[in-house]
Amino acid sequence: MQCEICGRHIEEGKRLRVEGSVVVACDGCSRYGDVIGEAKPKSTKKRSVEKKVIDKGAGFIGLEENLVEGFPQKIQNARENRKMKQEELARKINEPASVVRRIESGKMIPTSSTIRKIEKELGIHLMEKSEEADTSPGYTKESKVEELTLGDLIVIKRKKK
Repeated sequence: MQCEICGRHIEEGKRLRVEGSVVVACDGCSRYGDVIGEAKPKSTKKRSVEKKVIDKGAGFIGLEENLVEGFPQKIQNARENRKMKQEELARKINEPASVVRRIESGKMIPTSSTIRKIEKELGIHLMEKSEEADTSPGYTKESKVEELTLGDLIVIKRKKK
């Protein structure tokens, strides 16, 4: 944890109210505000890396999940079939109504968590699995992905003499 006033690394600090803002500070800087409590470091429990990889679809060559074609219309039709207003759907999935309006109008692509909430609430499927070839250098379905070298990524510019 870091003191938000002086920048010093601290194990434990104090929560202060300084000019209307709440900050975490070391004992030395606690004199600059009103102490409102103790500040302890947040849990260092790590999230499962596998879950992040699965959510983002990274690390699985050739296997992807994509939004179905016409997902805005599909969401709107399912919502209207349930005689539900946009505001009601937004409240049920715990999102602002403006997000639902933007998704249904096609101006916004929903996040994976929002997609799951919409699918669950409306009982529809918005994601489809597709196999597409990776476009990275040297990839074919029969071969392994070649490792890139630094030389593959940079272009060397030589100085003119």
